[in-house]
Amino acid sequence: METKKRHPGLAIINFMLFFFAFIIHYTDSISISIKNAVPIIILPLLTAFAMFSSPAASAAVGLITGICMDGAASGALCFNAAVLTLAAALTSVCANNLFNRNVRSALLLSVIVTLVYFVLRWACFYAFTLSARDNLTYLLSYAFPSVIYTNIFIFPFYFLYKHFNMLRNE
Repeated sequence: METKKRHPGLAIINFMLFFFAFIIHYTDSISISIKNAVPIIILPLLTAFAMFSSPAASAAVGLITGICMDGAASGALCFNAAVLTLAAALTSVCANNLFNRNVRSALLLSVIVTLVYFVLRWACFYAFTLSARDNLTYLLSYAFPSVIYTNIFIFPFYFLYKHFNMLRNE
């Protein structure tokens, strides 16, 4: 039985990537938003991680990331934890069984994850409390531009995790 060579530095790099993505999103000192489009760069980072990881590891990272996001948001109890856990596990299963692990698949999976995240967030927190005009304004001027802007970040994360996967398989 052959054991794979473990690279302890990869775990530290993963932690630092998620930590800095979290800091960029939840601090006001660094703003990468453009008008109303506010990217959640944790979503493409989690998608890229899940593409090259097992479903259990992806779900665990999604759960931890979601709990941290819920704690920082202080109001959305369990929403991010549940959505990110399911998104990471399903992304990993899809990447392992349905899709090739190429950049087109990464972009498609990232678009699906971010679109589902923003639509679920709208349905849970805004759909029934806003008027029809405000709902349409929220979707067209905030949610959909944020989905498009967020998915730009899949490209560097995909290539980074593809490189990590090659290091892991050496």
